[in-house]
Amino acid sequence: MKSILLIGCGHMGSALLKSWKETKKYQLYVVDPIKYKNIKKKYKSDFIKTFKSMSMLPTNINYNFVVLATKPKDLDSALDDLVKIKLKNNTSIISVIAGKKLKVFQNKFKYINNFFRVMPNMPASIGESMNCIVHNNQINKIKINEVKQLFTYSGKTIFFKNENQIDMATAISGSGPGFVFNLIDAMEKAATNLGFKKNEAKILVTQTFRGSINLLLNDNLSAQDLVKMVATKGGTTEAGLKVMDNNKIHSIFIKLVKASYKKAQNQAK
Repeated sequence: MKSILLIGCGHMGSALLKSWKETKKYQLYVVDPIKYKNIKKKYKSDFIKTFKSMSMLPTNINYNFVVLATKPKDLDSALDDLVKIKLKNNTSIISVIAGKKLKVFQNKFKYINNFFRVMPNMPASIGESMNCIVHNNQINKIKINEVKQLFTYSGKTIFFKNENQIDMATAISGSGPGFVFNLIDAMEKAATNLGFKKNEAKILVTQTFRGSINLLLNDNLSAQDLVKMVATKGGTTEAGLKVMDNNKIHSIFIKLVKASYKKAQNQAK
């Protein structure tokens, strides 16, 4: 059984932990100085062992994967502690921290050859993540396939050759769920403003999103084509779309994605 050392178990770390735990194919070692007690209480499993610090980890383990999921500000101290563990040179070091380049980890572990940078998103907790992955050049296909399988348990995977594409994806799929949830919240509030009860509004809006996404995925038409199909001339949808056009909704989304992308780039500095 392969082993995973997960360092940091916030929202993203917890989402990945849940997906890997359910496979029962990995032995998981989780380090989180704040949440280790809650994790131990939540996951009473032989497949998961939790620790307050890396100094408490067993010394006889060959970690196949080290997944860094700390907050960006905590990464330096985490790497300093990780160096003391003396990882094997065949370990795959994986970062899911936004904005942190591969060279940060390569410079710290010069004797290791396998480095991956992954941008998952929150739906990983239900196996519906969008996992964007990039890796260093000096790496064999076996290691690439191992990491691909690891993240396939939490959702879909896509590999990029250019590391800058990870920052770009951070602004789309990484931050995207927040934008989608904000849209849903706005539509629910609009529904209650019309007079629907909160539970009625939630059903109406969430099923509308679910049905629309499934239709898009099961049809050869583009989203733009489907907009035209729904918006019959002189109809109710057209009236609403005119408001969106007048308020330049497409321009707003371009701006918010660019803001997220710029933030991802700045986090690397």
